[in-house]
Amino acid sequence: MFAATASFVAMQAVVKAARLGGMDTTEVMFFRTAPGLPVLWLSLRKKGHGLAPEDGAGVLIRSLLGTLAMGTNFAALVWLTLAQFSTLSLAQPIFVALAAPLVLREPTRRHVILAMPLAIAGALTLILPGIESRSMPPIAAALAIASALFSAFAQMWVRKTTASDPPDRVVFYFALVVSVLSLVIGLVRGRFHTLTAESTGVALLEIVGMAGFGTLGQALMTRAYFHGEAASVSMVAYSGVALSLLLDIVLWSAIPTAMTLIGALLMVVAGLVLLRGERV
Repeated sequence: MFAATASFVAMQAVVKAARLGGMDTTEVMFFRTAPGLPVLWLSLRKKGHGLAPEDGAGVLIRSLLGTLAMGTNFAALVWLTLAQFSTLSLAQPIFVALAAPLVLREPTRRHVILAMPLAIAGALTLILPGIESRSMPPIAAALAIASALFSAFAQMWVRKTTASDPPDRVVFYFALVVSVLSLVIGLVRGRFHTLTAESTGVALLEIVGMAGFGTLGQALMTRAYFHGEAASVSMVAYSGVALSLLLDIVLWSAIPTAMTLIGALLMVVAGLVLLRGERV
């Protein structure tokens, strides 16, 4: 899960650069997933797995939830730094811990009640000063929280579907659904022509980066949820905050504010409370 988190942070950095360069959300979603489809298909064939899913409804639900999570994710990155987005994304393990007893029938833990106010305080510490100073538009904050919510349910459905389908098949259908939906919606909206405004070399590097890091992260994350309980595995994603802070400084010279660091600290503490509770 740590390797998956690092891959996703690298992918988000490439996505942010592409969005700032003029790519639309649907274009980024398509180029993030479509190039990896042949690799995923070959991996399925090599392992002797067919394409027909055992739990078709579960795979479809997971794919649609993942599509919503990705769309809101990439839309929010236009306005937020990587650190801001990563911190707000830390609400995802909280959502997983709250919903896992209902969705996955995993036992309810008392420590979730203690972690919730810490996570809410961390999110508000980041959001409210940012909105007041206009460094964080309300729609951007809402999109980031929505992305965390959709991602939480998508990852829980990974846990459900990998009980009957191999992880590679789940990832393949997720990439397929995202590719088809983003292409159709993008063409209807008149997108995919803006790429001509970019140099071929830059666009190619962005596409390779998005597809490569994204596909790798998705495969690693799916395997992580295949091997461990959802609430425990999701905690490792908190390492993305430090990686995002580092990339913000290196790539965009974006020095985090004190409120960003305090908000991130509160969110991380909430995650540690959850993790400790899972181990007790």
